[in-house]
This record gives sequence, structure tokens and C-alpha cells, in this order.
Amino acid sequence: MNRLLPVLIFILIFSGCKKSESFFAWEKTYGYGDARFIKVTSDSGLIACGKSEDHPYLIRLDENKMTVVDFSAEMTGVFTSACYDTSGYIAGGSTDGKMLLMRYSKSGNKLWDTTIAPGFRVEQTQLLRIDGGNFLAIGSASPDTTYGYRSGLLFLSFDSTGNVLREEKYLSGYFIAAYEAALDNKGNIYLALTRKEALAEPKATVAKFNSNLQMLWEQDLANNPSYGAAALAVIYDGSGKVYVAGRTELPKEGGGIINNSFIASLSDAGSLNWKKYPENSNSGTGVLINSAGEVNMLNINCFITSMLDPANGDDLGRIRMFDICDPYNTDALASDFDLDFNNDFVLAGSLGGSFYLAVKAHN
Repeated sequence: MNRLLPVLIFILIFSGCKKSESFFAWEKTYGYGDARFIKVTSDSGLIACGKSEDHPYLIRLDENKMTVVDFSAEMTGVFTSACYDTSGYIAGGSTDGKMLLMRYSKSGNKLWDTTIAPGFRVEQTQLLRIDGGNFLAIGSASPDTTYGYRSGLLFLSFDSTGNVLREEKYLSGYFIAAYEAALDNKGNIYLALTRKEALAEPKATVAKFNSNLQMLWEQDLANNPSYGAAALAVIYDGSGKVYVAGRTELPKEGGGIINNSFIASLSDAGSLNWKKYPENSNSGTGVLINSAGEVNMLNINCFITSMLDPANGDDLGRIRMFDICDPYNTDALASDFDLDFNNDFVLAGSLGGSFYLAVKAHN
């Protein structure tokens, strides 16, 4: 028995070394669900929202990651975007297939809420600040649905009191969904779209609308006939470039296909600059540019961040958030990210099926 003891100790030590550990400076879960949106605020805090315990959920943390306010809506559903100012919060999302908009005071008291049923399912809402202190909500189906029904886009502009200023529906083809939207400095809107005709494979496109909600151009980002699009992200860099990330299916050696993340750079006129495929068995779900001018793409599985040269898309490396994490089979799923004033990543998603937030130091 004594001779077995050293062997057992060795096994325990070896097993301990194989245990997966995170590389986060801070991380926390907030109930069963998932975080869908995160943004650093001007006072170095952050705001995040998503779904917790099947209810739309929003949380505000201070610079020390202590909870300032959090609240859940009384109905089932999800918050997918939020805005914060000195007056309080506006959250956009979905409940029962309708667009959901809610306004809260700084202390978390509900001031008003509204739901809009456009005649097609709305499963997520993206919020943008527009001129005059007003907001634009863009509602759509989820790009990751089974595409079993017709869909469109709902554009709704409103003021901080909930007064609707304009409502427009955009219907084009059998299925269209917008996962993310961005504004340029002229009020033009860039949408990362997933499209599907009734008997075709889904494909990704990026479209530009003017401030009057007229489409100016649309660029097809499909890679091959077996294309699949999911979790598309878009940003405008302020100098005439648009970046779009998502998922594609690429042929693999020996036959068959493999899921792969992609990222593309386009001009604001819609011409393609470059396209790259950074991560196998993954999907791009967020894009940002860091203080060094590098393009950073967040991948869904395992929270892996790919870094690329904005000029040509060359690989500048990757940041792994866990020492052991298999992208083929993981419960660590990223949704969104931002950079704080220390140039550290703040991340939102789910871990083990729970609403999850984390901070990763840039060094």
C-alpha cells in the first residue's frame, strides 16, 4: 500500500496540471442565461445585458466591478443592446417574438416600456444613438435560427420618453436578419446581414443604409456554395473602412467541410479590401480596433481573440482566454467585447449555461 502512495500522488499532481484555468483578471456569473452585450462607460464602469433566469436582464458595474444597479424585466425574453447616459438606461431586446424597449432611471426604476409586433418575429434589437439625442432600434430575427419562416427588419426611431418618431419595415427576400449595426460620422448605417432564400443556403452580406433608411449598397460575403452565416459583427473605423466578422464553411483536406470564422475589410463604398479565415471550428462574434490600431476579432467558442493587421489582414497572433479549451466542444461561448481605458478586454457571454462577464488584461 505504501509503495502505491507515490504513484497516487503523481497522478493527482499530473491531473491538477491538466485542469483548465482561465487567464482572466476578473470573472463572474449572474444566474442561468447568457450575456449578449457589453460596453465600457465613461466613468470606467461597464454595462451589460442579456438574459438571466429566462428574463431580460441588465447590470451596471462600477470601475471596481461592484454592482451599481441590476434589474430583470417581468416578462420572459432577452435584452440584446443597451444605452446609458446621465439620465438612466434604455434597453432593447425581444419578448414573445416582439421588439422590446424599456427605459429605466439611474436607480433602476422602470419609467416606461413598449413592445412592437411588426408582422414577423423579432428576436433581438440593436440600439444606436442618432441625432437630436434620439435612438434608432433595429429589430430582426436571430441569424442563428433555422430560417423556417419569412422575416424582415424593423427600423424604429424614438426619443428618450418613448415617443416613436418613425417606423419602417424592410422586407427583402425570404429571410433576412441583422445581428449587429454600426454608424459612421455622416449618419449612415452599416448592417451585418444574414440572408436566405427558400431553397438556398444562408449567406452573409454587409449593407449600407443612409440616414433616411434607404439602402445604398449591399456586398455579398459568401465564400462557397456550402456557406453558413452566423453571429455577424460589424464596425466602422472612422476613416472609411468597415470590418465584418462571422462564420463560414470551408472545404477540408480529405473531403467534407469545416466551420471557420472569417473577417472581411471593406471600403465605405462597398469594395472588398481583404478577407481572412482565422479560427477553425469557430465564428466571429465581435470586432474592435485597439489603441495600437490592430483589428481584434472575438470568436464565439472559447473566447479566442484573433489580432490582424488592418492594412492587409495579416495574422498578428491570438489571445487565448483559457489554458485548455476545445472549440469543438465547449460551454465557454462569447457574445460581445469592448476595451476599457487600460486597453484590457471586457467580455460577455456564457459559461456553463450562465450569464458571464470577464476582464482580460492586455498583457
